[in-house]
Amino acid sequence: MCLRDAHGRFVAARTEWIEPIVDVEIGEAIGLLHALKWVEGMQLYDTDFEMDCKKIVDSLYSKRTYLSDLGAILHDCRNILASNLVNSDVKFIRRQANEVAHRLAGAATSLASFHNFITIPSCD
Repeated sequence: MCLRDAHGRFVAARTEWIEPIVDVEIGEAIGLLHALKWVEGMQLYDTDFEMDCKKIVDSLYSKRTYLSDLGAILHDCRNILASNLVNSDVKFIRRQANEVAHRLAGAATSLASFHNFITIPSCD
């Protein structure tokens, strides 16, 4: 998760491990849920979220009901967006456009638990 200001400049970031290992879509949805909770906890109510998993973004805004773990996670995401983050939006962004997220993913592989960053990690 990467937090940027209104001008797109890096502010902070967080990485988290999810266990047990889950499929990509569930992992992406859990990542979104954790990002929503992180921002909500910091009381940043007018926040736009970007993610590179188009299926999760589309599913979040779909009227379709998912009777699965994915559906339960998306339901929790919708509840947070509808209650405390009403001026927030979740958008799709191409993976190539987010270098910081790529660096965070690289850094996360060497960390055993969640980690907060106040500077962009290098992937040396």
